[in-house]
Amino acid sequence: MKVIVTGATGNAGRQVVQHCIQDPRVTKIVVLTRTAVSGDVESHPKVEVVMHRDFSSYPETLLKRLEGAQACIWAIGGRVDQLKHDKDLCRHVILDLPLAASRAFSQHLAGKTPEGTRFRFVLCSTKHAEKTKKSLPFVNDPRRYVTEAEKGVCEVAAVNKAQFEAYILRPVSFQVSNMPSSQPNTPTQKLVGSQSTAAAIESSQVGKAMVAVALDGWKDSVLENHVLVKM
Repeated sequence: MKVIVTGATGNAGRQVVQHCIQDPRVTKIVVLTRTAVSGDVESHPKVEVVMHRDFSSYPETLLKRLEGAQACIWAIGGRVDQLKHDKDLCRHVILDLPLAASRAFSQHLAGKTPEGTRFRFVLCSTKHAEKTKKSLPFVNDPRRYVTEAEKGVCEVAAVNKAQFEAYILRPVSFQVSNMPSSQPNTPTQKLVGSQSTAAAIESSQVGKAMVAVALDGWKDSVLENHVLVKM
């Protein structure tokens, strides 16, 4: 199975790549990234690193390289402080980018999967995504963007049910797993939209869950934190 992975330099994304490498069902990992990945990842025979600067745009040449993929694991995100408390940047990263990718992949990749299987788009969201805009009085509350991203990705799937399906994973916050990294880690990192560090889940477990859903799907389209910790 060929899988696209984004956010591979982040805490969850690094774990996604490792679980993909370890799973024999994954035969090809296309790491779509703006920045360099570690040498051990780049040199792995399963991995193809594709440098891509603008995740809001998917030119034909790039889509050709992605053809044959059966899933995309979307792990691009960040904490509000990582996004410089910039509401426009928050909107761009949290909302605009996953919507652009899901639309492009639904339109150009979903009909080209082996044996006509449905393309799976697995989005790492957050536990505190609100279900209605009425509960979010502040226009610039980043949870609004999380909610809109979930809604938008699910709408893409609804329009193309025969060829494309979307799954939303909602971890509370990451308990960073011990692993080699060039970047310093803090013990617990809250996700955009998350209000609590309670019931933190290890990033390795999030990665494991995302890969499992990409490979096998799930009975529900939304997987809450208590489900993720048991997978």
